[in-house]
Amino acid sequence: MNEIPLIASLHLFVGAITVSAGAGALILRKGSRWHRASGHVFFASMLMLCASGVYMSVTRSIIFTFFLAIFSAYLVLTGWVSARRNDGEIGLFEKIAFFFVLLNTIALFLFGILESVFGISTGGDVPAGAYFFLAGLAAVFSALDYSVIKRGELIGKYRIARHLWRMCFSMLIASTIFFLGNSQVLPEVFQHPYFLNTPVLAIFIVMMFWLIRTLLTPSRKQSKL
Repeated sequence: MNEIPLIASLHLFVGAITVSAGAGALILRKGSRWHRASGHVFFASMLMLCASGVYMSVTRSIIFTFFLAIFSAYLVLTGWVSARRNDGEIGLFEKIAFFFVLLNTIALFLFGILESVFGISTGGDVPAGAYFFLAGLAAVFSALDYSVIKRGELIGKYRIARHLWRMCFSMLIASTIFFLGNSQVLPEVFQHPYFLNTPVLAIFIVMMFWLIRTLLTPSRKQSKL
């Protein structure tokens, strides 16, 4: 299957928008109008990025990036819905998301087995460890989804933390691919390891800062963002 060059160019362009909008949402005051505007742009562009990522994975026959794209879409969708929910509210979406990520966990583990045990290539020279690592991440999120469904509610700081953690993690994936996976398309002056690694590390640090700060904040009822 041939890849349309325009899609690859749009993928890179949307990736730049996604990273920029995500950085704005991280930096701007939480709950402010500009934070919400940046979040809207990030949400829309991230879904477009995932869609083009799925397309290019299929055309290039790379199974791992296919799963990485749909996992990122799962993260941003569940993070977005968490922000839109009222305190104590969950619905059918959370149950569907749980089964979706659980199936992805199983599939990723099986593909890892194919690579490591049977030596069957899944495209892109992706090592089996990458499948097992992503399967482990998916398992963590599926466990968190199950705990929410079992409790039957999302309240206060835990709802905000769920929103923050998932949106930031999807941005971390996008930024890692943008800066480290596609560094060859950046101007040569920006291809130094310090420049490429710093944004990814900064996003991780900021994510952990806001997550810890949110979870340490006394619980209280909060309306949707």
